[in-house]
Amino acid sequence: MITTYYKASGAGLRFALVTDLHEKNDEELVELIRKQKPDAILLAGDILERIGDCEDLAEEWQAKANGKGSRLLANILAFPLILLKRHDFTESNNGLEFLSEISDIAPVFYSMGNHEWYFTDKDAELFAEQGITVLDNADMEVAIKGEKIRVGGLSTRFDLDWLKEYSRKSGYKILLCHHPEYYRKMIMNTEWDTFDLVLGGHYHGGQWRVLNRAVYVPRLGIMMPDMVGQFGKLIISAGAANSSSIPRLGNPCELVIIDA
Repeated sequence: MITTYYKASGAGLRFALVTDLHEKNDEELVELIRKQKPDAILLAGDILERIGDCEDLAEEWQAKANGKGSRLLANILAFPLILLKRHDFTESNNGLEFLSEISDIAPVFYSMGNHEWYFTDKDAELFAEQGITVLDNADMEVAIKGEKIRVGGLSTRFDLDWLKEYSRKSGYKILLCHHPEYYRKMIMNTEWDTFDLVLGGHYHGGQWRVLNRAVYVPRLGIMMPDMVGQFGKLIISAGAANSSSIPRLGNPCELVIIDA
């Protein structure tokens, strides 16, 4: 696990970004977050495993954003990489333990990814007890250290009407967007592109990275550039866990710290 630092303009605050934990409660990650003393913790999707029988629906929404034919292309590209089997975290409470532990460090804002199609009653109970704010195509204004900012979450099952409304609001605005391709294909360089920070993950760095390229990104392609890092206002995390049975190569798990 590494800690990666980025700078952004605007809020005078420190944010910790975590994505793609996939039910792994990593004590090292909790301690790294605690050590960084963030003013807020931003979770941009796939912290819990709540997909059940909805995986096909999640892929359909991603294909809708990516354009026609993207799902067929993804299946073709995935064939030689079929051995990248995912670990099964569905019976684990690790994700809830992680959320409980970090809620004592700083305010937590949580946007849903493609492995969070729903939340259980137990999840909702913990969110309420620990003061964790879930942003499912929703936004809110919050005061942190005297600074007023807005945080919004664009979910895998995106709501463009909400996005348009959020984009028109004033003040410093953060968009948690698990899928960076949603931002790049639907928002960037449009009239909706009024956000100060856009934070995502989803790609897991491509699992293997060679020559600073992601070897394979589902539904996007092979040897893909610009899948991890800072690209103007867009910051993409490589993710906080290895959710495959195949180890990462040149692509460590990471905690992202943003001084904005």
